[in-house]
Amino acid sequence: MDEPKELTNLNQGGYGYPLADVSHLSEKEKQDLLRRGMHIPKELHSDEEFEQWVTLFAEWNTYSYSDGHKPTEEERNFEKMVTASYERGLWYHRKHFNEWKKKHLQPLIDELAEHAVHDPQYDWQFLYELEYAKLRCMRAYFSHSLIADENGNFGFNRWIDTCISLLKYIKDDDLHISRQQIDRMNIRNVGDIVSSALVDAYEEAPTPSDEEDGLPYGKKIYVRKMERLYYRIRLYKMREWWE
Repeated sequence: MDEPKELTNLNQGGYGYPLADVSHLSEKEKQDLLRRGMHIPKELHSDEEFEQWVTLFAEWNTYSYSDGHKPTEEERNFEKMVTASYERGLWYHRKHFNEWKKKHLQPLIDELAEHAVHDPQYDWQFLYELEYAKLRCMRAYFSHSLIADENGNFGFNRWIDTCISLLKYIKDDDLHISRQQIDRMNIRNVGDIVSSALVDAYEEAPTPSDEEDGLPYGKKIYVRKMERLYYRIRLYKMREWWE
């Protein structure tokens, strides 16, 4: 079972100000406002309306005590402020997130849609282009989500960043792999992902000079090793990528 995520970006400590005055609202208006604010998403049209809803919701959302204890006025006021701070954190986070999304996330989403609609359907590299664009969208989203801290960290940065880094190479096949990367490569554990003929060709090939492009056989093996690591991370870690 997946572990629940801790909501770290609500900044509830900054929302402990007094509740709004709703004494001017009729009972019908209060009931209508309470109902609209309970919808998902909330059917509220301004921060002022939201603050009035918070007052009504905090009063409505009473705690029950199984031992028959009747809360004091001080306890009730504390409960209401806890409720209000939490709801305010959610409301203003979503408001700021939507403003950020238009400027920063939407261009990545548009790029993703462009790949999905216009890339040809016949080549594996285009599928990796699509996955690369999607992971960049996910990375940006999580960095401003409810589970991110004030620095944009969200607990699994390492894994999603590694996948994005791997896909930069995988989607372009061996185009950007350097000779230095090939020189550091371990080929003792590649028998399940490449043919023995490719390994033999790599081992038997003459060492290229500094002016040459590098080892084409080594690059092919290197890409396959990157693919294997990419899928291992997805297999064992991707189900943790949720808010």
